[in-house]
Amino acid sequence: MQEILAPWAAWYGKAPLQMEFPDHWDISVHNMRGGRDIGDSGIRKALAEAIGAPRLSVYARGKKSAAILVDDLSRPTPAFRLLPYILEELAAAGIGPDAVKIICALAAHRPMTREDLVKKVGLEMVEELHVINHNAYENIEFLGYSSRGVPIWVNRELTGCEVRIALGMITPRGGMFGGGAKLLIPGACGQQTIMLNHRHVHENFREHLSEVAKMAGLGYIVNPLLNQDLEIMALVAGDTDAAFEHGCELGRGMYATDIPDSFDIGIFNAFPKDTELCQAGLAMTPLSDTKKDPFNDNSTIVMCSASPEGLGWHSVLGPGTALRGKASKPARRTILYSPGVNKWDVISLMGEAIIFCKTWPEVLAELEKHHGPGSSVAVFPAGALQRASDADW
Repeated sequence: MQEILAPWAAWYGKAPLQMEFPDHWDISVHNMRGGRDIGDSGIRKALAEAIGAPRLSVYARGKKSAAILVDDLSRPTPAFRLLPYILEELAAAGIGPDAVKIICALAAHRPMTREDLVKKVGLEMVEELHVINHNAYENIEFLGYSSRGVPIWVNRELTGCEVRIALGMITPRGGMFGGGAKLLIPGACGQQTIMLNHRHVHENFREHLSEVAKMAGLGYIVNPLLNQDLEIMALVAGDTDAAFEHGCELGRGMYATDIPDSFDIGIFNAFPKDTELCQAGLAMTPLSDTKKDPFNDNSTIVMCSASPEGLGWHSVLGPGTALRGKASKPARRTILYSPGVNKWDVISLMGEAIIFCKTWPEVLAELEKHHGPGSSVAVFPAGALQRASDADW
């Protein structure tokens, strides 16, 4: 048997996903181009060379308070690594730690526990700083309507601070990139704003996010790009729009993955967005919006998600919610490998047509029913961070 290892269970351990395949199958692993960790010097350089705005220590000068938005464990952003640098910049501007709030921009996800917070921002931050969960139902301020007619409700702790910073990450999301203003909307908005933004705002989606960020006074971002080892391979800081756009330019190259012309079996690993089943569909990001169709009539997709938190929680797109709707039948044979859930979780989110396997031997047995000697297998080990290279668009 051939063994392939892939990263697994972000935030919940370092043991890899071990996949075995028959010796007579042709296995290819498709990694993103990536980049090396930029280290302390690279982080300081990025903060000093802010894009479209002064460096943070200058931008925040004369202000008395600051709020920093961070994402939750459904995203791999290493806030614990970057927060000390941001606090250093704020201190240089005259804003001490007692005047800083760290707001977990949960959007429609579950609140973070103390254990979660220690993982995300570090024990020292949890012990010393004001760290709070966003609540999409309470303590929100109405800012008016966006040009699309969406009522904008935003976290009141954020709007109560003079300097407003988003510490998210730039990551592929199919035809666009996540990051920038997206940590504010939906991250720190009210439930009604989140739902209507998801439901009605499709065309020029990023433009709407930018508009809402301006309404909320979110003027600064610090956004890393991560490699497959979750190291910081690039960092952008500065104006919410300008720095984000530069980060997207970097991401088009660094996250780029060459897509094969064809394969019989595609293995798509949801790492590092594999903490819960609700995020498992992001495993397919490498094929989102690519012009290539590498599948044949007998191709099989295998989506992998460790899902140590189980099904997960999403109050807008989770099972039974208004925007989830009834699961549609997949276009081709699809296997879900997810040890952290049961069949009812899978059915509630993905319907009954998905073939659910809780162990890798089950996956292999299912594959061998349909694929014989010489079958080609393409493995995408960190699917949620990978995007098709520009040549494949």
